[in-house]
Amino acid sequence: MKYIASCSFGKDSIATILLAIENNEPLDGAVFSEVMFDLARNISGENPEQIEWIYTVAIPKLAALGCPVEVVRAERDYMSCFHNTIKSGKNKGKLPGWPIGGMCVINRDCKIKPIKQYLKHIEQDYTIIQYIGIAKDEPKRLARLKGNKISLLDKYGYTEQMAMQKCKEYDLVSPIYDNGTRGGCWFCPNAKINQFVVFRASHPHLWNELRELSFTPNLCSYGFKYGKTLQEVEMQMDAYEFKHSQPTLFD
Repeated sequence: MKYIASCSFGKDSIATILLAIENNEPLDGAVFSEVMFDLARNISGENPEQIEWIYTVAIPKLAALGCPVEVVRAERDYMSCFHNTIKSGKNKGKLPGWPIGGMCVINRDCKIKPIKQYLKHIEQDYTIIQYIGIAKDEPKRLARLKGNKISLLDKYGYTEQMAMQKCKEYDLVSPIYDNGTRGGCWFCPNAKINQFVVFRASHPHLWNELRELSFTPNLCSYGFKYGKTLQEVEMQMDAYEFKHSQPTLFD
């Protein structure tokens, strides 16, 4: 048997590892799938502050606690998915362009696939038990767990709030929680407008990558976020910035 924790470095997956260590649950290591925006230029799909924290703080700390972390990457990246010419169907000859929220090819091909390949390689010699970071107060997600996938957060009665507290105990709270409540790729269409605003201000060079992509010819769709073009999303961002920069009667 091999016991592997899936780790995104959010609060739930880190708390899962910490609970395994504290309660002497069998644990052989963790696997982290790093989505890449551009492999050739070594641009990660993770927020720059997040990926630096993962490599310089989180991975060394978990290793010191007895949980080595294996980092896996797909052969494909965001750029290759964006520019891959469609070979058949009504959009034959066009480029896929922006990933579709809720049906994300990036999640499928660049995140999930390398984890499956990593686990499949181990399965040649072992039966795998996979720890998944789903909290007690996420019943719908827990109901979807199948086979050899286990939630230690549920086993030990941990809610999402308790998972965060456990991470604080070990000084392992991800910087993604400084300006939001979710992780994910910095180009994800599921990100909220305020998260895009913060990201654009902090990393204009990366936001400009998206601007340049928005002018790519021959795309299937120019909808960056659920049908809205990047320019339309930027208008929402500008409006959000303006609204929250205005003084109030109490300033």
